[in-house]
Amino acid sequence: METFVRVVETGSFSAVAREALATQSAISKQIQALESQLGTTLLVRSTRSHSLTEAGQLYYDRCRQVLDMLEEARIEVHQAEHAITGMLRVAAPVAFGRLHIVPRLKGFYARFPHIKVDLQLDDGFIDLVAAGIDVAFRVGELKDSRLVARRIGTAHRATFAAPAYLERYGEPQHPQDLLNHFCLIYTGLANVNEWVYRQDNGPELIVRVNGNFQSNSSEAIREAVLDGLGISYSPQWVYGDDLRAGRIKPILRQYSPPPLPLNVVFQPSRRPSLKVNRFVSYFADAFAQDPDIAEMLSTSST
Repeated sequence: METFVRVVETGSFSAVAREALATQSAISKQIQALESQLGTTLLVRSTRSHSLTEAGQLYYDRCRQVLDMLEEARIEVHQAEHAITGMLRVAAPVAFGRLHIVPRLKGFYARFPHIKVDLQLDDGFIDLVAAGIDVAFRVGELKDSRLVARRIGTAHRATFAAPAYLERYGEPQHPQDLLNHFCLIYTGLANVNEWVYRQDNGPELIVRVNGNFQSNSSEAIREAVLDGLGISYSPQWVYGDDLRAGRIKPILRQYSPPPLPLNVVFQPSRRPSLKVNRFVSYFADAFAQDPDIAEMLSTSST
């Protein structure tokens, strides 16, 4: 269509060939192929000129309209991308969003005041396509291999209990001691009752724990720990303020649970827009530079 329109507007096959860095015969073959596809003659050719047939004039007018609309769409998309405006729909686990996304939005808005953020907090699975989510934070191994992911950090885990619980039931000294304690089980991950530990470079030790409370909400697990109901096996960032205030105590510190990857994920059919890329880069940089979280999230990218 573009070639046909340019031939009509320039009045010359050779001029269009120069524009396209092609041969005159190649341009002529494109027009012939177009006529063959349409089943009609568009141009009446002579040795020195050509003219439009009635069908050719009709087709040229329609092509010009279509190409103009496409150019307008291209300009609108370009302006929307580079102005960095519009709605950005973000999903994240509840505790992570409350503790590490919302407190950083003020700095984000200082750089990008025209972006509107719709933050959906849910510890369960969110279908990005069905919910219209542009980017989601995921803690843990990704279950949906169809998603496009970028790793931006690592969530280190530990074992925690309230001082009141430890005073009443004693402090476990070895992971196997957990079998004699009330363990609070987070059901949002696979193998929910298997707590994995490693001491130095030794083999993994898997303890199949039990307890009288479990939840798919990390916030609910945190409240249960604070109330002295039991012991949790959680990312450190869940208890940042509680640890500093002494409301929670890390235990079994010589035994290290495997860390969880922190990823941002996108819909596979949607190329991340400029505003999505700016949002992700801002938070990746914030996690890397904040000394209060640097020990908990070791940032990297893939």
